[in-house]
Amino acid sequence: MTALLRRLLRVAPAHASLSDRLPFSTRSRRTPHRFRRSRRGPNPPPPSPDAVSAAIASLPSRLTPPVLASSLASTSDARLLLPLLTHSLRLPAFRPDAAPFLVVIKRLAAADLYADFDRACALSFSLLPSLPSTGPLLRDALYFYCQFGRLGKAFHVYTLMRYSADPAARPSADTYHALFTALLSRGRGDTLVHYMYMDNVSALFRQMLEEGIPPDTRTLNVVIRGYAQSLHLNDALRLFHQMRPVYGCEPDAFTYSYLVHGLSAQGRTRNARELFDEMRGKGLLPTEPACNAFVGALAMAGEAGDAERVMWEMARSGRVVDDIARRALVEELSRAGKWEDADRLAREMEHKGIVGARELRTLLSLISDAGDDSLDVEDRGRNTW
Repeated sequence: MTALLRRLLRVAPAHASLSDRLPFSTRSRRTPHRFRRSRRGPNPPPPSPDAVSAAIASLPSRLTPPVLASSLASTSDARLLLPLLTHSLRLPAFRPDAAPFLVVIKRLAAADLYADFDRACALSFSLLPSLPSTGPLLRDALYFYCQFGRLGKAFHVYTLMRYSADPAARPSADTYHALFTALLSRGRGDTLVHYMYMDNVSALFRQMLEEGIPPDTRTLNVVIRGYAQSLHLNDALRLFHQMRPVYGCEPDAFTYSYLVHGLSAQGRTRNARELFDEMRGKGLLPTEPACNAFVGALAMAGEAGDAERVMWEMARSGRVVDDIARRALVEELSRAGKWEDADRLAREMEHKGIVGARELRTLLSLISDAGDDSLDVEDRGRNTW
């Protein structure tokens, strides 16, 4: 993927034609099985020839692009959209326009008809030189390719946008945000996968800055999240500290949450606490994953008092930590020999409706087992003397 991205970002000679500048075709490469999206259900059968003929016969006699776009928008069966579009393009008097293509690709993507969507996009790309105002068409095609998880196709559209003669079709901050998100959604929560794709995200981010496209908070948040999830926390913190002075963007609750989550996963509770307190001082509320990670990290670091304080503070704000963080906190209090505090905390959580009766029994059992183990160790110690 890195080699592919280098080819994408390579500057083509000024005299090269558009086809020479495209490093690969619209045919996407197969990806390793561990990175593929989950299989969808079977594709619906194509419409019958009679249904296609009836739909074509229902088209107005004087077919203009706005009229065709309206007819396509009102067609009930999305499977008929591509046959209607191709029939219209064969008419001698019909002049291609981006509006019908825009209607078709949006509706096909919404209906999850990827094969027809891909054919419609390929057809529109072949007519780009004759289509006016291709910016919305290319932007939507790239967005939906990212939603379908077809990164090869998305980068093909990105290349078309970079070399488009229409300034309105050039990549924007939204374009890069969609690409960043698609790259970092590979492998779901697999840190190794995020680590592999962060080189591509970093290269794209540099390309974005070189082209003079100012990033916004949402775009920077995706890059920070990628750094945090791939455990490049120092890079994430560097970008965080550059947000206001360099890019003129204010960090929001997601910015802080990604950093607190990543720092907690690395056990850097001091840095996580500084950012958490700064976030709360601004009146921002962390996400639930950040709360869970922070409380769990504090508990496992032996800072049970701070972990309990954060847990109750978040509970008052509507953020209830999960059972893993609650168990880690109770276990830490029991391990430290604070059985009364652990018992009090477990019963208080049950009294306030955070845990149910079943989880309360589990927590009390953990406290009892820890107390019995401690007594056994003390007895064995006295017997050796």
